[in-house]
Amino acid sequence: MFLRMLGRDALAVLNRLSTNALLDLEPGQARRTLFCDFRGRLLFRATVVREGDGEVWLGGDGPGGELAAYIERHVFREDVRIEDVNAAAWALDTPEPPRADLEGERRRIGSGTPRHGHEIRDEFNPFEVGLHHEVHLAKGCYTGQEALMRLVTYNSVRRGLTRFEGAGGPPVVPADVTLAGEPVGRLTSSVADGSGGWLGLAVLRPDACAEPGSLEIAGRRDVRVAEPFPVGRPLGLP
Repeated sequence: MFLRMLGRDALAVLNRLSTNALLDLEPGQARRTLFCDFRGRLLFRATVVREGDGEVWLGGDGPGGELAAYIERHVFREDVRIEDVNAAAWALDTPEPPRADLEGERRRIGSGTPRHGHEIRDEFNPFEVGLHHEVHLAKGCYTGQEALMRLVTYNSVRRGLTRFEGAGGPPVVPADVTLAGEPVGRLTSSVADGSGGWLGLAVLRPDACAEPGSLEIAGRRDVRVAEPFPVGRPLGLP
């Protein structure tokens, strides 16, 4: 997606709606930010590029029309106009974002990079999918800020992003990860590894990693935890 925002309040509106601090961006600078609902659950991820006074661009792998509509619903008297640069292309081709190529998807999963519709969805919060570094908790109020602060204050993040490996073809996602028949996580991405197995990302309870031989995904036990990604602290905290 590519969105162009025009108007003297464009950057201020994005700062009010999303998780990262944006008001200090200089022309030519870029920063990633997240859009959450009031529960702190993920809706969109975008790279914000400030071109100059009154002109901001947003890019990402999510549907541009949906993000544009979300922003417009939260614009009141501010001077903001939004252009969905991809609107015509989506209408002519498909409502879904283009799929990544296999090698690109393997690199993404290997590095633990979230993707819209997979890890970036309202089932998860930013901390569960390794996006703590795009959350600023001291920049002022924004949608979802109170919920995200509570998660940190009360140490309530119970799941983290984990890379899996397995034999055979990749499971269909999303799929439950279970331990002794009980759900302990969710497989969100999977791709063939090119050598007869598969790689995947899951949002998983950390304690489940201690018993990897007992984990199942879609009834399959030929799975193993390859790498739990660390859950870090957000920006703006001492």
